[in-house]
Amino acid sequence: MADLNGGIIGVDNAPEVLPETITTFNSSGTLTTASYTTAVEYLVIAGGGGSGGATVGGGGGAGGYRTATGFPVSASTGYPITVGAGGSGGANGSNSVFSSITSAGGGQGGGFQTAGTAGASGGGVGGRNSEANGAGGGAGNTPPVSPSQGNTGG
Repeated sequence: MADLNGGIIGVDNAPEVLPETITTFNSSGTLTTASYTTAVEYLVIAGGGGSGGATVGGGGGAGGYRTATGFPVSASTGYPITVGAGGSGGANGSNSVFSSITSAGGGQGGGFQTAGTAGASGGGVGGRNSEANGAGGGAGNTPPVSPSQGNTGG
């Protein structure tokens, strides 16, 4: 009902503030948003890369790290989640994915006198004069995103 001055007459319904819910995934699954959810804060970390070898191999790079707030979602909707595994010796880590957000797996470490591979964080160079022989750490932030999800390996 309207008052003569155009105001509304009735009960003042204060907005309801609902508590935050933190959901953690240790394996792949589905995130289903609540009926009132319109935006989320996320943290997506990928699997780290494996080492380059038992004797003089470089260390694997860390998995990609992506985070933001206010990411728009639809209420009561399922979003697939992929949790990337760490790489075994001589393998890159696997990507982790939430909606359109992908964190790249870490690069594997280099072996004897070889370079590490590219990844969110590049794998480290292998040992024994590797840099003198032209080998280096793997490229980081691969594929490139902003802000960066990792650095070049050392």
